[in-house]
Amino acid sequence: MSTSTLISIFAGLLAVGAVFLFGIGFFPDESYKGPAPERGYLSNKRTQLMRSSPIYRILIQVLKVFTFWAELLPITNIRSGLKDRLARAGHLGGFTPDEYLAFLCVSAMSFFGLAFFFNTSVTGAPRLPLCFVAAMFGAYFPIMYLDEQVMGRLTSINRDLPYMLDVLALSVGAGLDFNSSLERLVNKDSTSSPLVEEMRYVLQEVKMGTTRRDALINLKERIPSDYISGLVSSVVQAEQMGTPLTNILRIQASAIRLKRSQRAEKLAGEAPVKMIMPLLFIVGAVMLTLFGSIVVRGIRGELF
Repeated sequence: MSTSTLISIFAGLLAVGAVFLFGIGFFPDESYKGPAPERGYLSNKRTQLMRSSPIYRILIQVLKVFTFWAELLPITNIRSGLKDRLARAGHLGGFTPDEYLAFLCVSAMSFFGLAFFFNTSVTGAPRLPLCFVAAMFGAYFPIMYLDEQVMGRLTSINRDLPYMLDVLALSVGAGLDFNSSLERLVNKDSTSSPLVEEMRYVLQEVKMGTTRRDALINLKERIPSDYISGLVSSVVQAEQMGTPLTNILRIQASAIRLKRSQRAEKLAGEAPVKMIMPLLFIVGAVMLTLFGSIVVRGIRGELF
């Protein structure tokens, strides 16, 4: 069978599959059945992305069909875990868990198609095993990107938290309550840092009827940070006991800075130990470069 025939068959199967999928899932249910604050947050983020990126608008339309099929899969645990990871990544792209699963499928199909046409044009053969390997990488690549966003966002939050606590302590000490101080800080900020986004989400939950205690506990569940956990526990305990928040916020800011400095000292102390193995390989490579030819000549008896 010739290469052109294979390409024609593959293109025909893709066309038939696309028509079938669009025919069944052309009018999917777009309503997200999540908490009201989360629905509003996702809607606002999606609206901003659609205004700024035409590629995102096209992607959302393509994902609608695959989302229809992803919602039918009995994968409650996977969906719940993906929801938590998306929340920790700041609701990446405004995607719901089912939409991100659909994005994995689209990414896998895109990598498969690119590998298929690349192999066909370069080698003259489709090399389907390599195409399936590329598809598996395409399905896993969004997961790697999501984990990278989670780690980068967590680092940024831990870095900005002491400064935010200092500002909140000044505002509360000046006579404002905690919610008003937090709202003033969020409205005045122009950096759009992840910590500000999380605090904005907390305020949105409070405005929707959630108590401040529950909103802060939800914040602790979204962000896997010891600093956030300690702050939330201290604020909730201070609220229950009637302790002034000013001292609590200042103590937490000082404690977070101390923990960060101790962690930096610990990492600096571990650096020499971690550099031993790379240095051994470097020294070995240098020794082989300098004396390798002498050793080979000695073994062959050509040294003298």
